[in-house]
Amino acid sequence: MSEQLERGKRKRAQVMGQEYVDRAFNGDPEAFGADYQRFLTEYAWGAAWGRGNLTDRERHMVTLGILAALGREREFEGHVRATRNTGVSERDLSDVLHQVAIYAGVPAGLSGFTIAKRVLGEQE
Repeated sequence: MSEQLERGKRKRAQVMGQEYVDRAFNGDPEAFGADYQRFLTEYAWGAAWGRGNLTDRERHMVTLGILAALGREREFEGHVRATRNTGVSERDLSDVLHQVAIYAGVPAGLSGFTIAKRVLGEQE
């Protein structure tokens, strides 16, 4: 296993939770989609999230904003759950969604708030 893949697995578990990573890599390593999980973990988590400079909190706020702006609701929901792991506060998330509403449109911001409110309510 490459060093970048290992770094990606550690970072992904740190942000999303070990259970999340275990589910992603559970099963036959030759099954359809398994190579995509390796690719995603190596490049998104090992190369991008594993870079220095931005903190995990800052990088997570950028990620949340992009996912909300693009309407990637499933991924946004998972990342809202993970805010407890990166120090993104409810106020931070609210501020990100206000930015989304201004730069990507009110419907995108509203959808983000709706999802975030539900997910945060489930966590209480």
